[in-house]
Amino acid sequence: MVGRNDAAIAATLQAMAQAVRQQPNAGGNEGAQMLETFLRNHPPTFKGRYDPDGARTWLKEVERIFRVMQCTDIQMVRFGTHMLAEEADDWWVSAQPILENGGVVVTWAVFRREFMSRYFPEDVRGKKEIEFLELKQCDMSVTEYAVKFVELAKFYPHYTAETAGFSNQLREWFAC
Repeated sequence: MVGRNDAAIAATLQAMAQAVRQQPNAGGNEGAQMLETFLRNHPPTFKGRYDPDGARTWLKEVERIFRVMQCTDIQMVRFGTHMLAEEADDWWVSAQPILENGGVVVTWAVFRREFMSRYFPEDVRGKKEIEFLELKQCDMSVTEYAVKFVELAKFYPHYTAETAGFSNQLREWFAC
């Protein structure tokens, strides 16, 4: 009789597990688990204010976590905006409905564009581009110069492998 009860209990438990898996909200907890995983990676908080370098660093760090977690676009928007605080959160709370009421689907690319426009404005990008174009090694070590070059090259959209040779020639002509 004991064997029959064990088999009956096992069959009942298996049927219950299958019924739970087939429930429409069985995966409803998945979003909360993903958020917990995201938070365990210690994403930075961005508070806003005028801090262009801080804005770029924040974006870089949360996107690094997104890559590892393989987040969906919706998750990136939700988790990323969850890490906004103070002025930045106030900005997003007012900007999101304006975008959505205008018929814009808020993807990560849309959020990123709006965020960069707000916290890393065009004039700052222009200054970084000029800094790249005027970069000289002078009294920097080769390593320091290379680090600065790579850091600033991302602000110069016309810098490619093809233009690199010409840029190197210009740098030689205008060296310190």
